[in-house]
Amino acid sequence: MNVLFVCTENVARSRAAEALFRELQGRAGGHNVRSVGTASHAARRLTTRDLAWAHVVAAMEPRHLDVIRQHWPHHAEKVMVLDVRDLFLPDEVDLREALESKIRALLERCDPRLRADVPASPLATVNSPRQSGGLRCIRGA
Repeated sequence: MNVLFVCTENVARSRAAEALFRELQGRAGGHNVRSVGTASHAARRLTTRDLAWAHVVAAMEPRHLDVIRQHWPHHAEKVMVLDVRDLFLPDEVDLREALESKIRALLERCDPRLRADVPASPLATVNSPRQSGGLRCIRGA
């Protein structure tokens, strides 16, 4: 599965989420992961190609979902909002703490081998009404 993390500048939150996702899935993990930002000055800016590549898009805030809805409405259904506000510096311990449980829940949803009650379909996984694990799953429409 391809997972895309989105924040504003691709400096702290989405990069930290990408690194933490890689770490938690381990070497045996079969998921691909990238991070991008929505701002015009982002270190790596969100593109149509990124959204087409992604099976799951994990946005840090509702405003990132709004950008995707506005410019790429047909990709909005892949988006889940993690609710991690822009309060952190890149290497802050508190950022890792804010992300870790949400990334663990996302990994469980991405890998049906980890939980028997999670469907294998990427969109069903993202939008599943089952236990959210602290994630706010929002269907884009």
